[in-house]
Amino acid sequence: MIDLQLAQKSLPELKFALPGEWWQVPLHDEVSARASIRRLIDARVGRADEHSLLRDSMRRQLFDGLAAAIEGDGQSMTIALDVIEGVPFSASFTLYLPPLGMTPAVGTAPAEVMRVLEAGLAAMPDLHPETVARFATTDSEVLRTHHIRQVAAADEDDAGDALPTLVAQYWLTIPETKRVILIVFSTVFVDLEQVMLDFFDSIVRALRWEDQDSST
Repeated sequence: MIDLQLAQKSLPELKFALPGEWWQVPLHDEVSARASIRRLIDARVGRADEHSLLRDSMRRQLFDGLAAAIEGDGQSMTIALDVIEGVPFSASFTLYLPPLGMTPAVGTAPAEVMRVLEAGLAAMPDLHPETVARFATTDSEVLRTHHIRQVAAADEDDAGDALPTLVAQYWLTIPETKRVILIVFSTVFVDLEQVMLDFFDSIVRALRWEDQDSST
């Protein structure tokens, strides 16, 4: 069980029941975060020459996720260590608290908050109806979008060697508020798109909110 506390003390605490072993990257300082990822790769992959391509792939994947997390003022970044046997880092996810709230006329009912959010997202030019899914958890309404993005090579001279990455974005309503959170999962297993989406869905369905007062 991993507990993630949002930056605003007035909001409830988010609890993840994650399978296997996961690693949290500190986001308060980019230098410390990159050093943490390098240590993690060295510990899991090793420094032998025959693993250089794997190390490069992992650095690109995780540094790309880290850059997005820092740029978007992410709350936390968490990396899967042994969810898939024999695969050092099968996926990662970052938690964001978007600085947006619904209009005063909108109540705090999850379905109503999500209705307004979905209408806003539908106006996004890059959003395709076939990549949108809706479901509900015990406490939240959830909207998921996903796409394949190309992570550029670390070497600018090798720009053609892009790394396809599946990115799944989950918008969740925060109980008894007009706010939402955004959880962004990523994985390089694009050939297993539906399997990985089902896996991410299961993580989101299992999470729960807990009042910070009651958790203490």
